[in-house]
Amino acid sequence: MQKLQNIKAIAIDLDGTLLDTIPDLCGAVNRTLAELGHRTLPIDLVKTFVGKGLGEHMRKSLREVLAREPSDEEKRVAMALYRKHYAANLHNETAIYPHVTDTLEHFRECSLPMAVVTNKWFSYTEQLIRHFGLAKYFDHLVCGDTLTTNKPDPGMMFYAAGRMNVHPNEMLMVGDSGNDSRAAQAAGAPVVLLTYGYSEGENLLDLQADAIVDTFQDIPPLLQAVRLTKTA
Repeated sequence: MQKLQNIKAIAIDLDGTLLDTIPDLCGAVNRTLAELGHRTLPIDLVKTFVGKGLGEHMRKSLREVLAREPSDEEKRVAMALYRKHYAANLHNETAIYPHVTDTLEHFRECSLPMAVVTNKWFSYTEQLIRHFGLAKYFDHLVCGDTLTTNKPDPGMMFYAAGRMNVHPNEMLMVGDSGNDSRAAQAAGAPVVLLTYGYSEGENLLDLQADAIVDTFQDIPPLLQAVRLTKTA
């Protein structure tokens, strides 16, 4: 809790944190697998593959149906199909989680700069936050194709903190998985994890977050408890 005392900016994950994207991610996976002549996968299994970017998501799905590691060519072909299907069905069933909008509004009223920090590629991220009316809250988008490394590498955290002109230990990371927790901790940033997201099967209690909460509306009281003050 002590690390939450001096928050001056907030970085927020997308998939499993702001938006429940798994129905459309799973749909794109299964359309791809079906087009390649493979069996489709249940959503609860595909959910455990989400977190390290589309490439890893598709690789793990291929590995599941092939019962072996896919070749580079198999991954290349599958990714081309996956991107096509996902782009065409980006927000058919995706939904914004409860209390996200009102909590982001609260953070904005506190003059806290915010960035989306996600392993999802920029084009998808931008379309989704615009579709759900969230673009006005975020000063920056740090995405899977922004840098050469993705979470859990801390590079995205350092980059986001630099863009918002704060030290990483003054930037709260809000996420749902070990990718978020490990990236934040490696950068020296505090992290709060949400219980409802995509944890890749890991127990959140093992991830050493500064706090674990059930909904977005639980975050402002947590920060107020350590005297969050408005920043000019």
